[in-house]
Amino acid sequence: MDHAGNNSFAQARKPDASSFMGKVTVIQNTSDRYLPEDFGMSSVTLARIDSIVKDGIKARAFPGCQVLVTKEGKQIYNKCFGYYTYEAIQEVTPTTMYDLASLSKTTGTLLAIMKLYDNGQIKLTDKASRYLSFLRGTDKANITIKELLFHESGLPGDLSCYRLATTKDKSHAIHMGCTNIQYNKDWVSQIPRAGYTSQVSDSFYLHNRFHQEAMQMIANTRLRSKTYLYSSVNFMLLKEIVDEVCGLPMDLFLNVEFYTPMKLNHMAYLPLITHQKKVIAPTFIKDFLRNGVLQGYVQDPDAAFLGGVAGNAGLFATASDVATVYQMLLNNGEMDGKRYLKEETCRIFTTTTSKSGRRYLGFDKPVPANPKFNPCCVSAPKEVYGHTGYTGTCCWVDPVNSLVYVFLSNRTYPNDAVNKLAKMNIRTRIQEVIYQSMKK
Repeated sequence: MDHAGNNSFAQARKPDASSFMGKVTVIQNTSDRYLPEDFGMSSVTLARIDSIVKDGIKARAFPGCQVLVTKEGKQIYNKCFGYYTYEAIQEVTPTTMYDLASLSKTTGTLLAIMKLYDNGQIKLTDKASRYLSFLRGTDKANITIKELLFHESGLPGDLSCYRLATTKDKSHAIHMGCTNIQYNKDWVSQIPRAGYTSQVSDSFYLHNRFHQEAMQMIANTRLRSKTYLYSSVNFMLLKEIVDEVCGLPMDLFLNVEFYTPMKLNHMAYLPLITHQKKVIAPTFIKDFLRNGVLQGYVQDPDAAFLGGVAGNAGLFATASDVATVYQMLLNNGEMDGKRYLKEETCRIFTTTTSKSGRRYLGFDKPVPANPKFNPCCVSAPKEVYGHTGYTGTCCWVDPVNSLVYVFLSNRTYPNDAVNKLAKMNIRTRIQEVIYQSMKK
């Protein structure tokens, strides 16, 4: 019986940790899979990934995950572990879609920016205000696209735009199932109606003018020094630039240019429009802004309040579809005989480094000189590029060894109070095993 499409997660009793320890299922996708030995790698060494993942599940760092590794474009490791939740009701399968969180930045928004650059429609030195009128006449008028990509714009780390919809006036408030938040009834609605079509979660709709007010909120935000600061706001603006240049929403542009021709049938923004809820792993039982299980609605609050299609988050996908996108980049813009990006565009975005040395153009990168903040394992070459996501995701591309490594999980379920995934270094330990498997 399939319970993934209802709210049984929230009502189910919290199981004893020991009862879950014996319920770690493993599903191996054997289609189009090659032996690691065919590429000079060790199957025995790669098998250590299983132990790392199972240890993480038993420690309740995440209830389940997908792990996929390709070498020279061929799958050498592709397994699904565990369940959607600790109730062990529904197993993770190769078609389970995960909230990519900030991995959306490079799997979605950055792809669109690269395509516009590819077409000659934008330049890296262009000022964002050339396309975004709400930045004109502000201290942000001179921020360039390159500064947004490098996270050197001076903008804050996040927006917390949900505050625009809240109120302290109880006479004008409406509760949306959250005990701690009072929303202004002029901004929210429990049903879709005229002017209220932007859906945040079940029975939670925003007034359509909220997006415009959020952009004005960015315009009014105090600008800081243009030193490196990882910021979701940078990518929110990049998405707005895409919309403005294309003349259509970014998600539709990505579908036309990449996802549909690449046959990525399990990669989507607003996935509940095209997919059943039961194929999407939940990310929360209840967050501080929304009531009920978050399943198919983006976890990131800013992305949720911006309508689910945002520059910083909002994309859902399977490990296989994610790997396909990054294999295309590893192939210098080509996939299955079709060219999606020019070779030079791929080279520029994956090798141009910021002054701080912390980022490529939109992509994250290894920082071996600072192990505390290094998102990659010690054996990863400096040429590696990719990104991580708050919900427990990552994808790393190694052009030196022709590798793609994807890890997707919902480590935030049932809540994100403790990030055991990070504390246990699960993602980087798996990445290190991949490199150890190549050693003679």
